[in-house]
Amino acid sequence: MKKLIFFLIITFSLASNANLVKNIVGQKIYNEYQGLIKTVIFDKNITSLPEIVTILKENGLIELFFNKPKLIHPSFIFLNNNPIFNTKTLYSTLKNLGYYYFYPSSVKKDGNYSITIEMLSKHHIDPVSFINEIQNFQCNVVGLKKENDFKYIIDCKNEILNVPKVTNKLKAYLNIRGEYFFDINNFKKISISTSKYDRWYPYIAFYDKNLNIIGIIAKKNIEKKVILLIPPMCKYIKIRDNFTKENIKRGIFIKGIQ
Repeated sequence: MKKLIFFLIITFSLASNANLVKNIVGQKIYNEYQGLIKTVIFDKNITSLPEIVTILKENGLIELFFNKPKLIHPSFIFLNNNPIFNTKTLYSTLKNLGYYYFYPSSVKKDGNYSITIEMLSKHHIDPVSFINEIQNFQCNVVGLKKENDFKYIIDCKNEILNVPKVTNKLKAYLNIRGEYFFDINNFKKISISTSKYDRWYPYIAFYDKNLNIIGIIAKKNIEKKVILLIPPMCKYIKIRDNFTKENIKRGIFIKGIQ
């Protein structure tokens, strides 16, 4: 009986892995390279999606490149969804990978949150790089399927912003976009200051762990330094100028105060 149960488990695991590989490379490539796939994945009992995708790419079994640029429409389906947070995580992930010129062509919320983007490219988004990068936001790709384009299923149950944490030491930051996000790191107060040569009209937004806004400070007077109480439930803050990024083009200085 034990041998039968073990056999059924192995059989189910192999079938599941086979379907996963077929979803990623397509039936044609799977049939053509089934022997290689068996050797590098099935015989080694590899079941982790990131590992499987990496091995398939290393063996040249994932077709990524086109003969000429074309429009692609990758889709991203978020489980445990929070549309505002998920969208920011997706866009940050893509920009960190060097993709800047894209726009949403379809957005749906029907139990899960899904977004399809359109962009002109010479290749598909590299799934290995995408999987690795989005893990920096504590999100995991749990499903991947390639039809005309890749479709990613992403678990964001433990999603975070991949941003600097406030510390008790004064630190300088410079962002050419003029917008700064920080994890407040459980501090009760923060000190924010700018260069003496800048003219800062403070705008500070406070967010909870789900990236819901819980407070905003927007001032019409120039400030060189502000010390703020952190609202209860605050996890992140966004700092910018109330009018233009040019007003803090030399950066900001921030530290936490207990």
